[in-house]
Amino acid sequence: MTEYRGIDVSNWSGSIDWRDVADSGVKAVIIQASEGTFYRDPYLHEFYDGAREHGLKIGFYHFFNPGSSPTPKEQARYFVDTISGLHADIKLILDLEQTGGLDNYRLTIQALEFLREVERLSGLDAAVYTYTNFAQNNLYEGLGLEKYSLWIAQIDTNRPAVNPIWGRRYDAWQYSDTGRVSGIGTNTDLDIFYEGIFLDGKKDLPGSRKKESKDRRVIYYEVQDGNTLSSIARRYGVSVKELERINGLTNPDEIYPGEVLKIYPKEKRDERKKDKKRFYSTYIVKSGDTLSYIAQKLHTTVKELTELNDISNPNLIYPGEILKVPELKRGESKSISSRQYIKTYIVRQGDTLSAIAKRFHTTVKRLVEINNILNPNLIYPGEVLKIESSRTSKDKEGYGDFYVVQRGDSLSTIGKRFNKIEKQLLEDNNITSNKEVIPGHVIKID
Repeated sequence: MTEYRGIDVSNWSGSIDWRDVADSGVKAVIIQASEGTFYRDPYLHEFYDGAREHGLKIGFYHFFNPGSSPTPKEQARYFVDTISGLHADIKLILDLEQTGGLDNYRLTIQALEFLREVERLSGLDAAVYTYTNFAQNNLYEGLGLEKYSLWIAQIDTNRPAVNPIWGRRYDAWQYSDTGRVSGIGTNTDLDIFYEGIFLDGKKDLPGSRKKESKDRRVIYYEVQDGNTLSSIARRYGVSVKELERINGLTNPDEIYPGEVLKIYPKEKRDERKKDKKRFYSTYIVKSGDTLSYIAQKLHTTVKELTELNDISNPNLIYPGEILKVPELKRGESKSISSRQYIKTYIVRQGDTLSAIAKRFHTTVKRLVEINNILNPNLIYPGEVLKIESSRTSKDKEGYGDFYVVQRGDSLSTIGKRFNKIEKQLLEDNNITSNKEVIPGHVIKID
């Protein structure tokens, strides 16, 4: 069976040097096109042009928002319209990761409605992306979903586990979300693509090509004490329903300090400068922070921060916002994983694993397993945990360990806490001294 080394990318990847990607041996890429009926990835056309120029096989995916609105057919039309006039080598992908509060039967029916409408509108074959745990627990057998090609995600395993819909059959496998690829300044999803995921010959999407999107930027926001979904929605000029849909929330009253939400603000993006900026880390805005303070502490400039994060008003940042920090010049970049598959939670003072497990409808055992915790009684404020709940579970082993620097921390104290050598922390995070370790900075603990 022929294998193609592949990757998948989205806005979080930043600008990419596609010549380097091609030279590294990557043969195919799947690019995020859209989500719901409200977001087109602003990097879509840049990624498409670069990948095509350097001979990569190309595909597109749509992040599906199940529920009553927008309908599956509306989302299918939005997806096909987004990629109109482009060429595809890979089947058009439904990214199925959320239930939207639907039961297995109704969710599967909605997925099929989307897939059939995409095929009707585009004239091309469609396929499904999901992860093993989701396929095992959230989909309904015997309705026809098994007839579609499967792109399965399961990390750090010799092969994906069996699931009741497709069994052991799959045509693409996402096996890492922390890969390093020359030409990309962030951790990158790594894939193996087989013949079954490709179309029979390169195909043109109907219609004329859209202009490059100026849609809204993506903000990642850490829920703060006292926040409600409605207060966050008001702050960013969006609706509570939209936040629920984007983040797969079924109860607007169930958000917790430390939880990380995805937000698409209402204001239109400025034309993004194509200056090949990359980022190597992230920073969580704290109360009293200004962009100039953050820039000074992290050895960058306000201009770089505003351009990299598409900030239209440099005087308007909020506690809890997660900013990208530009790549340093002195070595290989490091970053948190690009994809936001599952809930992320930042441990706070007084938290216990049992309390976190109860809060997110999961178990201590599962938290220990997916976060590689040796001692369940030893978690610390600032640790970034992955959360698999009954609503949003995911097989994503090997996610990596990160820590949000707290006031009073030093590399020495962090090293002792996590049984790491200070020198190794310096190298892994591309920093040279304790002066670069400030509260809010996210560092890697692997």
